[in-house]
Amino acid sequence: MEHMHNEELNDVARLVEVTSDAVAICDEDGSVRHVNRQFLALRKSGRAQLVGTDIKDLLYSTEFERSTGHQMPFSADGEENTLMLKLPDGSFIPVRVRAVELGEGGQGDAPGHRYVVAIRSLEEQYAHDRKTQRLLSELQAANKRLSGTLSVIMSTVGSSDMATLLDTVLNRMTETLDATGATMYFAEGGGFKLRGVSHALAGLYVPDFIPYGAGIPTHVLREQRACRLSLVPATPADPTAPGSFYDLDARVRHNLRLQDMPPFKTMIAVPVYFGTQVLGVVELGWARPCNPRVYDVRVLEVICDYLSIELVGVVSSLRAARASGLTRSLSRIRELLYAHGKEPLAAWTEMTDEVRDQLSCRMLPVLHDLERGVYVIDFDGGSKVDLPRDVEEMFFSVTAPAARVGAPASADLLVDETGPLAVPAKPKQIRLARVDRITWVGEWLERHGLPCQGVFVDMGHESDEGAFVEDDGPFAAVLPPRRFLLLRDGSQEPVDDMEFDYLTHLAHDFELIMDGALQQKSECRIAQTLQAGMRNDLGSVPGITADSLYSSATRQALVGGDFYTLIRLPDDRAVMILGDVSGKGVEAASMSALVKTALTAYAWEGASPARMARSLNRMVMSFSRVETFVTVFIAKLDLRHGRATYCSAGHPPTMLLRLDGAGQAEAELLSVQSGVVGAFSTMAYENGTFSFAPGDILFMYTDGAIEARDAGGDFFGEERLREVLLRAAAGGVDGLCGKVLDELDRFTGSALDDDIALVALRFDREGRTDRAAL
Repeated sequence: MEHMHNEELNDVARLVEVTSDAVAICDEDGSVRHVNRQFLALRKSGRAQLVGTDIKDLLYSTEFERSTGHQMPFSADGEENTLMLKLPDGSFIPVRVRAVELGEGGQGDAPGHRYVVAIRSLEEQYAHDRKTQRLLSELQAANKRLSGTLSVIMSTVGSSDMATLLDTVLNRMTETLDATGATMYFAEGGGFKLRGVSHALAGLYVPDFIPYGAGIPTHVLREQRACRLSLVPATPADPTAPGSFYDLDARVRHNLRLQDMPPFKTMIAVPVYFGTQVLGVVELGWARPCNPRVYDVRVLEVICDYLSIELVGVVSSLRAARASGLTRSLSRIRELLYAHGKEPLAAWTEMTDEVRDQLSCRMLPVLHDLERGVYVIDFDGGSKVDLPRDVEEMFFSVTAPAARVGAPASADLLVDETGPLAVPAKPKQIRLARVDRITWVGEWLERHGLPCQGVFVDMGHESDEGAFVEDDGPFAAVLPPRRFLLLRDGSQEPVDDMEFDYLTHLAHDFELIMDGALQQKSECRIAQTLQAGMRNDLGSVPGITADSLYSSATRQALVGGDFYTLIRLPDDRAVMILGDVSGKGVEAASMSALVKTALTAYAWEGASPARMARSLNRMVMSFSRVETFVTVFIAKLDLRHGRATYCSAGHPPTMLLRLDGAGQAEAELLSVQSGVVGAFSTMAYENGTFSFAPGDILFMYTDGAIEARDAGGDFFGEERLREVLLRAAAGGVDGLCGKVLDELDRFTGSALDDDIALVALRFDREGRTDRAAL
């Protein structure tokens, strides 16, 4: 009988060696008779240390209590029990235990049963659960940020008031990212002007103006990227010592003047672009030291991309109003010149009053003291300050003190070579020179308690001290003073390019007197600027090599609504979006930004492409004009398994290029089509599916590609596009979009009359290739 039991034990022992669970065989009293290799590895013990040990000394309850008497710590009916396994060092790990009875296994007078006990560690499962919870938390945080971003856009789209726009964006952005506060600096003449602050910063010191070459905005513009920064203020023991900031990404440290220090310990600073110009810098900060997340930076970049579109319209509107005001001022002054042709003193007084009102500046005469041979500034009704040098050396023989980091955005918005403020020719006699606060002249003025930024004007020839005389004409009379300063104090904005042009124009008109007629201001070039400002880019997704191209219809210099983006999601997934908003101009660009951001939010929520299209349709129908509609292709890509779901809502059919081993390609049209977005609230949207293998290329395009016409009026069409792709696909995805555009240029004679967006994605990652499974 004993021989039979030992033989049975040997058979069971051999069997448990092939299982992946840790297994122990024990007698009814708990004595361990055998353990497999997995148990030894889990327990981190040798076999000799375990055989003969009481199983009750190894397995404890979840309260770390040992079973008493002959009771086993587990049930023997095969049900799962959660227990704690004691390790040799005295620590415990959670395990899941299942046990069954083998039958009688005792000897002599002590018959009993044996148990087979299967044990599996729960540490890996707990770790997986913690990782899943962490990912869920991160996704929830990302969803909050994207929802906040969408809220910012929906609450400010179409804003016409800059103060309201900045107030809404900065405060909602602060709430969305759980920050302390936010600021917006505009690139102005000579530096960065504070234009907006969030409510939480009220009462705190925030630099009002930061000159070019100093401060955080200059660093951000030089880097041309979003910067995560850690700030160290000056030490209380030595307040004159500079503080510093540390770029967390570039890992470099820079000194920071006390007057340029923002009220944060940690911050993200993002440049706001439209086209190649810099509009300004948005700063989001925390009063505590922290490490800003990378996706917080991405959220800020999305907001700033949208903000640039809205600000172009708002700033352009404000600057258009400013240009209109200055133009009306020029007209009034010209009328004064006509009306007071025989009374130049009266014309001069009214003209200078008009200039002071328009520029909000003070006029300080600069007089020449003949007895002492010095120039003096006359201010406050007779008080005088001697200039340290003559006017030539002081104002006309110095170079610009600091190179500007890129031209201010305002310089190219409205004032161009044909605008009403453009100067057809420089004045022949009158000279103007800028006075900036950061020049030594500006610093000297500030030290003497005078306004420190503006323009110095020298009116030309003189006959008597303080008198300007024209050679001939109706103004051949005395016009005091001959030299003067138009200045603002340091808390005001420097004189910008438009205002300087205004003064130059006045000087030119003053010289010409009655010659020439002022032109009305030409239509501003907002649309062309927006064309460059609506930047599209594809995110980096492991397993995908991308090529993209956006070509604008430069012949018409209008803005289209084409956009695209590639979004990386967790678990080897991604979402590709390519779309086209109807119409052109600022409205189409604003709607494109809104649609792009909304679809990004829907993608992070995990919605299917058809559901994303339905949600977008409801949103567009809720507030857009009736004639606004969107065509869009959305593909949700599973890179791990080589599968994809897509929805083509009114969009041209996407092509999937499959390459064989010989480099030959075949093209498959993704034929499941749905209606456009924004046309009808009851529009139905349908999902399609396709599979892909490594080397396959997904090629997407907007309708401008196939609707391009040659000189005879023939369309380029889908068939020509397919032939071009089959020929070009053998060369790989790199440059594929450029090859297609070259063919379009040849076909149309470089006369494209619509915007075109082209995107090609090559799948690189190994995945399932069983397309029949779909």
